[in-house]
Amino acid sequence: MQKNTIKKIYKNYLLVNENEYDKWSKEFFSSFFSRENVFFFSSKIPSEGYLIARKISDEYEILSLATNKKYRRKGVASELLRVLLIKAKKNKIKKIFLEVSKNNFPAIKMYKKFGFYKTGNRKNYYKTITGFADAYVMAKLFD
Repeated sequence: MQKNTIKKIYKNYLLVNENEYDKWSKEFFSSFFSRENVFFFSSKIPSEGYLIARKISDEYEILSLATNKKYRRKGVASELLRVLLIKAKKNKIKKIFLEVSKNNFPAIKMYKKFGFYKTGNRKNYYKTITGFADAYVMAKLFD
């Protein structure tokens, strides 16, 4: 990905106010997005949300799906996930997987609505203000 494109994506990434935790640094973000297998989807209004994923063989891994606090429960995350699912079918992807906090009930519900199911657990996966939170590994298979 070209440097100007990465700068624009990073700017859109910073626009989304999704939580109180630190965002990826500009250096990490630039290094990460210089790889060909990583991609970024922004909502129609970039400050509403984004999805970051990467292709590994015939699978996609969702690394981050975030919605600005102001726009939650308005379909932003669902729309971003639909875009990824269309891309996955077009590219004959066999599986999409992700980690989601066990405490993020709205996200778990949304993923289930789209056909994702729990495949495992990750102990102390997310850093929180009070320590760490466990995560579910979820996946969706394609024919």
